[in-house]
Amino acid sequence: MDKVIYVSYYWPFFTTDELRRFDYTAVDGSMDPITSVFSYDPGTNSMLYNDYDAKGVWKDRWYYQYRPGFGVAEWRDDYPGKKVIMNPPIGWGCTETIGGVYMNSPQMDFFKCWPWSMAKGTQIIKYEDLLANFVVECGIAYQNVLQFTYLQSWNGKPGTGARYWMAKGIGPVAVQWLAQDPNDITKIIETARMDAVITHVNGAG
Repeated sequence: MDKVIYVSYYWPFFTTDELRRFDYTAVDGSMDPITSVFSYDPGTNSMLYNDYDAKGVWKDRWYYQYRPGFGVAEWRDDYPGKKVIMNPPIGWGCTETIGGVYMNSPQMDFFKCWPWSMAKGTQIIKYEDLLANFVVECGIAYQNVLQFTYLQSWNGKPGTGARYWMAKGIGPVAVQWLAQDPNDITKIIETARMDAVITHVNGAG
């Protein structure tokens, strides 16, 4: 029997003023480090997923929620000078099975985006494995880790995405970037894995 998983259990979800920081470094040193910070935004009742480059420069922010009957819904993305709101949102799954595939078709809400934007997307996720134990490069071991890949494309362009390792109740303890080869979309380009060191900051206000 296929293992049933509840995807929202593996994404960071909380309603406190915690800042949960993930500092990623490539296991082979081939890429600059990056940082992701998760927090809760009571104004939108959403989790915020902020990314920063090696110099601490903010790159982007995802807004996501758990929506009953839909699952994990990434409904807004912010970038420097740009806001993208989607309806339907980018889906990350709800009740799924290991080995299963999830697909959805997000769409930008033209008049709610700034500047106005219109695009249709395709999100494809493969839930590859549920690992009893997973050890990151610094030696920390995590239990109950969901491994999945996603590719996301917009307006028919080659897809980009990642392989995530998400520890239950914690979040993405490792990530590996993926992309379809623009010269041959049947081929997938992969980077080295990047493993996280996690810092929890409470009372951030």
